[in-house]
Amino acid sequence: MQTSVSTLYTPGLADRQRGAVLIVSLIFLLLMTLIGVTSMQSTTLQERMAGNTRDRNLALQAAEAALRGGETWIAVAANKATADTATPLEDLVAPGLLRDWDGGTSSGNVAGFTPELANDPVFYVQPSQQVIYGVTATSMTVEDFYPVTARGVGSADTSIVILQTMFKRLD
Repeated sequence: MQTSVSTLYTPGLADRQRGAVLIVSLIFLLLMTLIGVTSMQSTTLQERMAGNTRDRNLALQAAEAALRGGETWIAVAANKATADTATPLEDLVAPGLLRDWDGGTSSGNVAGFTPELANDPVFYVQPSQQVIYGVTATSMTVEDFYPVTARGVGSADTSIVILQTMFKRLD
């Protein structure tokens, strides 16, 4: 059986095509590119936010470690002062270190906390402050508290956490 060439090829059909499939394909390609770029930007932003959260958490943990280091420092100095009753606690520290925190010289640091940190966490112990509470008509309670300020830095210098606590030494 023979087929004629005229049924397979119609000369008028090729003349009517104008490249509509090409235009539609290019539009789909453009839309897919826009969706891909947008999702990449969103993923990059989420990754940066997660990194910043982790960095801040590192700084918070470092500051917490420095607070505990400062409290331990006071307790050790208090034990020395108790053993040597003639020496008050304030005289056991180097001059100029037991003072208000000005961001300069620290009372101590927590070295080797983690190598990921930009700087070691530091603590600052301020002079004791008397706190009065439980005031009644006939009595009141007065106790000494030591403000301890700690500064922790994350893996970047820009993530800084500063915490403060009041530490009561046990006599």
